[in-house]
Amino acid sequence: MCTPRYFLVLFWMLSACYGCMEAKKSKDHEMAEKAIVSQTSEPVRSNRPAQMTENNPYFHATGSTPQWSLNISQTGIELTTKQDTIYTPHVQPDRAMDANVKRYRVITESTELIIEINQSAFSSDSDKMYPYKVTIRYRATENPDFTNFEGCGSYILDYRLHDIWVLESLNGKGIAVPEGRELPHMEINRESNEFLGTTSCNQMRGKLFFEPELLRFTDVITTRKMCPGPLEAEFLKALQSTIHYTLGENRLRLSNPNGVEMVFKKVD
Repeated sequence: MCTPRYFLVLFWMLSACYGCMEAKKSKDHEMAEKAIVSQTSEPVRSNRPAQMTENNPYFHATGSTPQWSLNISQTGIELTTKQDTIYTPHVQPDRAMDANVKRYRVITESTELIIEINQSAFSSDSDKMYPYKVTIRYRATENPDFTNFEGCGSYILDYRLHDIWVLESLNGKGIAVPEGRELPHMEINRESNEFLGTTSCNQMRGKLFFEPELLRFTDVITTRKMCPGPLEAEFLKALQSTIHYTLGENRLRLSNPNGVEMVFKKVD
């Protein structure tokens, strides 16, 4: 038989257990509230312009003595060193008349930045060859002395070109091919700066030279099957004379100074 003392002990134990549970709930609730406050009351601060995260860079360069990296997009220029990261607005570069040399010069209230991109084969410390040599001069406006950087870089192919394109028209005329033949088409690979496809008769492949709004198809090689009709010759001549490109409405338009235009349609 249970005694009154037994019930008192049992009641005390249950009360203590309930108190611990309530204390734990209160603590857990307090921690959850703190977590919510920490996530919402003070956002992460960054000096990076919003556009820089939305726009892909079209040029990237690096160097190792001292270590640095450079990204140029249509909305800004980003220079990262071991000590700092500098963001400036984008500016149009000056181009040398007698060589493929571009110079960006940016002057803001806090920064002066001069970037020179010189098209010449340049080896990095990893012995990888890059098509451009890059020199940079940077200083904070309160500092009279420039810091100099040197390295190598390359243009990054427009991500919108990375797809399969089928020829839709050449010089304003639609494309007709004999029964059993494919329409001329090509697949552009952004990672390797290469393309491959068919002229409708022969297989083809080659390399791409890219700068903003500038696109050239180089080192084109094809198989050597005899092809009736003028389409292949006209197609290859127009492709290899291409200088400019535009994109829109799932179409890739290629042209040259003579006005030759090729229109490709993107296929999934």
